[in-house]
Amino acid sequence: MKPDRWRQIDQIFQAALDRDPRERSAFLDDACAGDASLLGEVESLIKSHDEARSFIESPLLEETTKILIERQDRPVASRLIGPYKVIREIGYGGMGSVLLASRADDQYRKAVAIKLIRRGMDTDSILSRFRHERQILASLDHPNIARLLDGGTTDDGLPYFVMDYIEGQTIDKYCDAHNLTTAERLKLFRTVCLAVHYAHQNLVVHRDIKPSNILVTPEGIPKLLDFGIAKLLKPEMYAQTIAPTETMVRPMTPDYASPEQVRGQPITTASDVYSLGVLLYELLTGHRPYRLTSSMLQDIERVICEQEPEKPSTAINRTVDVSSSDGAAQITLTPESVSKTREGQPDKLRRKLAGDLDNIVLMAMRKEAQRRYASVEQFSEDIRRHLEGLPVIARKDTFTYRAGKFVKRHKAGVAAVALVITAILIGLAATIWQARVASNQREIAERRFNDVRTLANSLVFRLHDEIADLPGSTRARQTLVQMAVEYLDALAKEAGGDASLQAELASAYEKVGDVQGNPSNANLGDTQGALASYKKAQTIREALVQRNRADRKMRVGLARNQVFVNDLLSQMGDTASALESQQRTLSLFEALVEEDPRDVDARNGLGSSENRLGYLLLTMGKAEQALEHHRKSEAIRKGLAAENPNEAQFRRNLAVSHLWLALTLVEINDLQEAIINWRQAIAGFEAIAFENPDSARSRRDVQSSYNGLGDALMKAGDLDGALESQQKALSLSEALYATDKNNAVLLEDLSYSLKQIGSILVTKADVAGALKHYRRALDIYEKRIAEDPMNKMYQGFASEIHNGIGNAMMKSNDLSESLKSYRRALAISEKLSAEDPTEALKRHELARTYSNIGNAYAAIASTSSGTQRIQNWGEARANYQRGLDILLDMRTRGMLTTLGSGEPDTIAAEVAKCDAALNLPTRK
Repeated sequence: MKPDRWRQIDQIFQAALDRDPRERSAFLDDACAGDASLLGEVESLIKSHDEARSFIESPLLEETTKILIERQDRPVASRLIGPYKVIREIGYGGMGSVLLASRADDQYRKAVAIKLIRRGMDTDSILSRFRHERQILASLDHPNIARLLDGGTTDDGLPYFVMDYIEGQTIDKYCDAHNLTTAERLKLFRTVCLAVHYAHQNLVVHRDIKPSNILVTPEGIPKLLDFGIAKLLKPEMYAQTIAPTETMVRPMTPDYASPEQVRGQPITTASDVYSLGVLLYELLTGHRPYRLTSSMLQDIERVICEQEPEKPSTAINRTVDVSSSDGAAQITLTPESVSKTREGQPDKLRRKLAGDLDNIVLMAMRKEAQRRYASVEQFSEDIRRHLEGLPVIARKDTFTYRAGKFVKRHKAGVAAVALVITAILIGLAATIWQARVASNQREIAERRFNDVRTLANSLVFRLHDEIADLPGSTRARQTLVQMAVEYLDALAKEAGGDASLQAELASAYEKVGDVQGNPSNANLGDTQGALASYKKAQTIREALVQRNRADRKMRVGLARNQVFVNDLLSQMGDTASALESQQRTLSLFEALVEEDPRDVDARNGLGSSENRLGYLLLTMGKAEQALEHHRKSEAIRKGLAAENPNEAQFRRNLAVSHLWLALTLVEINDLQEAIINWRQAIAGFEAIAFENPDSARSRRDVQSSYNGLGDALMKAGDLDGALESQQKALSLSEALYATDKNNAVLLEDLSYSLKQIGSILVTKADVAGALKHYRRALDIYEKRIAEDPMNKMYQGFASEIHNGIGNAMMKSNDLSESLKSYRRALAISEKLSAEDPTEALKRHELARTYSNIGNAYAAIASTSSGTQRIQNWGEARANYQRGLDILLDMRTRGMLTTLGSGEPDTIAAEVAKCDAALNLPTRK
């Protein structure tokens, strides 16, 4: 049937339903105007409607027409349905009843909800839809989706399914009953988004998101219900499905239905984004965006598809009469009554909603599906950004929107970004000039300054965030960074005492620092540039905190900034400064948590700081102290993950804590527990990567964990297991690097995997294989050192590779080449150790290098004779002694970890062998 024909049938059918049954015949004759086929179609629909009663009508007219369903004669209480005993009926609707029941055979005691089709409703179409719902629920397993427990058929042939009984309130009533603030409502709403996003990942669109389909338990956990009208995106993946393009029934709830739903167009995940936008509108304002006064489809379509909703911040000004939830009374909603259950006062609520939240809600509700958020996850992320005080994706449909569209249309995105940001700089110059003109023009100048500021923030944040996790985005970000630094430096000179602008500038400098050289993210390898950007932000944030010490948000911003600075100081080899700074950071977060133990962000920051302090202590050889901090971090993050099981961020953080525990446990030689923690980290990271298959960061987490597991297995003597793990890491590294060959972090990951495989192959006596991997890794590191000479980590890895190549040459008995490689390693190690004598890992590497040189001379001495032999033994002894002196000093200073605790005795034994060869007296 053609869409236009169906539209005509549907409109006449809906109009006929509004008339008294005795008047329908005359109306239909008139409306169909002699078209017998049209009349037959409409009469068939009316007949089906009368047989199925409100199955079709109730979803469409839920708010304007009462559901009239004849109850069964016999009582439902005590009735047996399969192994379940009915307690009472708790709901009924177009398809049937929802019953409260419990297990009758005492296998377990648990209240359940049974959904059962009513007598007279068991037509083939409805039974098919009912089985469809049962099938969908069976495929979904999520803590915020009502879980399917069982299913079957009653003695008289009616299908049923058994679900978790959710005891709670609808989400709107829960929010009002608990007087949740705007921020609290947003956080609760984000949990609902997680459930919907999970359904979308499983190829299911809900299509009926509304308050009555979301119950919140007394513990505050939302549960998504009723997939009865959901649509499978790929029906062929399921065994029994309804027709995916069924046109004769359009089930929906109009107040929450998207324009494409109302028009009968194909439904995608964008429809759920729209419905979630309507839900959020209602949760924030107490009002629905539209008032539907007619049940006629054409009237509903005109309102939803053509009428623009008011901004939420404006909607709260309404005074309207609405029906109570049970329809028994009229309630007057006023600005005061709406605000009372939210922010207390209308002005305060209006300020909370104005700006970002207006834009976020209206972006989700845009008429064109392609202009809404691309996914529920992106919608939720924009809310997170708002809650954290960051710029959001949602912007007014002005020049910013058109500029973004221009960038997306052109593949030469870098040039487009540069042009747009150049325009910003020109606008900025004009603004600064105008700010200095006569006083009668100052107000105009200030308005233009704010326009430029808004546009700049949109580009600096929005464009970066849209491409940051995409493969091959590095060159575009290089251009963005270059232009952004120039812009920010200019704007900083004009910011004056504007605290809001100062905070934005600090955030922007940090964003630039992330792109330049944040070791935890995809970056450009500009470590020195990143540190400069972070310190500019730090100076701004310190001034803001000095100005207002009571502002928690400012203090959190400063603490987070110091984390960035600490990481870079450590990477640049200034361990002492990094440690001192990290201890201050930890104190900041400890104070924030002590003031408010419920502050999730502060607790999360404290967990991160404990890990970072542990890492610095580990690099200084203080493994036992490091372990204490890592265990504190694990406890904090385990609590956060348990409280927020649907937040990937907290699950990832817990996996990171397992990672650091594993690294530290290796150093105290508890290899078995280290391996357990590595496997826990891998499991956590792989689960997140499975949920986010396009995320480069998630795949990198998995790759790094396989590197760590391989290192632990090698130290435990499981060379085959170690090689398998490192090869998995290499495979992931190769794939990631292939997507973005300008990304310094991915290049580093690739070279690290190559280096570790080289070490294993040396131990397995595969010299050719080891050298192949080592030389490829060394080539990468040497190029990176030339590009970023301040990065001491790259230099340290290069030293390890030279040592590894020397070991491989020793295996092949090429002692001359072996000695050359060891001396190259020595030149790097001596330099690094001299620059940072507090870092135990560099000192330890220097001692090992001296020991390796001793091994080479000892091997040469064993094949030489005469004076040459004595000289070689003397060189061997001298180098062994240098290595031994370093290790003994480290032991005295408490810098030698358990793993390396036996090395001084081993080298002392080599010194004794040299003494014996030289006929020197044995030292006591």
